[in-house]
Amino acid sequence: MADVITIEGGDGVPPEPNWRSIFGRAADREAASAYWKSIISELRSAEKLAVANAHSIKRLVVAYVTFDLSAREVLKTGPVMKAKKTGVPTYNPWWTTMSNASSQAQALEKELCITPRERANGGTVAKKERRPAGGGYLKNRG
Repeated sequence: MADVITIEGGDGVPPEPNWRSIFGRAADREAASAYWKSIISELRSAEKLAVANAHSIKRLVVAYVTFDLSAREVLKTGPVMKAKKTGVPTYNPWWTTMSNASSQAQALEKELCITPRERANGGTVAKKERRPAGGGYLKNRG
């Protein structure tokens, strides 16, 4: 009997990225993994999950984690701070990063039809029909 080779994503579920290659902190990797699983679950239940969405989902997770990191820093120092050289009030760079991550996440959520408003818009992913082994000529023995 030949060994069965499993192809990642063959069941329509994209393989989870190696978060260690993206995030240095364990807490960020754990958050990324939790976000990934949540998004995959949401897309699966809405019948909108496809392997082709893997990169968009990955970018969405990175935007979520980046937003969280930036929000923590903004909470520490505030959205406006004094410039070091001039002392003139200016936006905190973390505020800008947080804002950009929020915009990216919002666009990706729309693209993936995750938001309640978009769920009805995107089409469902057609499930592949399983063909019987042998092209239908062989009898099932078990």
